[in-house]
Amino acid sequence: MPSFIYVTDVFCPWCFGFAPVMERLVGVYAFPVRVLCGNLVDEPEQTSAMGTPRLRAFFQRLSDTTGRTLGRGFFQLLEEEGSVLMDSSRSALLMAALKKLAPGHALAQMEAFQDAFYKDGRDVLSLDVQADVAARWGVQAGDLEKSLASDAVRDKARREMDEAEDILGDFVVYPTLFVKTDDGELHAVARGYAPFEDVEAKIQDALASGSSLNAVSAEACGLDGTCCAR
Repeated sequence: MPSFIYVTDVFCPWCFGFAPVMERLVGVYAFPVRVLCGNLVDEPEQTSAMGTPRLRAFFQRLSDTTGRTLGRGFFQLLEEEGSVLMDSSRSALLMAALKKLAPGHALAQMEAFQDAFYKDGRDVLSLDVQADVAARWGVQAGDLEKSLASDAVRDKARREMDEAEDILGDFVVYPTLFVKTDDGELHAVARGYAPFEDVEAKIQDALASGSSLNAVSAEACGLDGTCCAR
């Protein structure tokens, strides 16, 4: 059976916008989904850095494009007094821990933390918040804390981030969705945000003829700092 490989990031706004598309695709195709965490925020940064008028305008455009409204809580994070830290390596560690403690739910877990950040304005790097969200899958706070401190889980998080970077190649943007066909080949079907119909057409092309998307959508987050400028 073909499968999806989804490269995403807790702090990626276009990934937050892409979540309903991804859920619909999974519902239609019922392919297994492997989630790999990217490294969008490769240097820790405060959310208040995103509080400029230009980026506030971007967030409105994101909502208009994707139909997903960012919550009032998120906009409070853009103020100095409400600012929290963003760090993709720590969110990747969280996802690696959850894959160990509550396997088989990686897509739902990723989307839950994106919602917690972009809808509810929660500090998703806080252990209390992480434990609260993870409890939906029966994860105990003590077990989560222990797993986050595990060298094995840290190694797994780093390996998966390296793998994500490797398969993205020259197009390091988030979100990126691949179809892995029965012959083991990877075919990019979304590089950046795209509506369901566009991605579905690319999936059909990949399954029928092995074609792969090599152009980057304008609606994408990248490590070159253009995430919110497009």
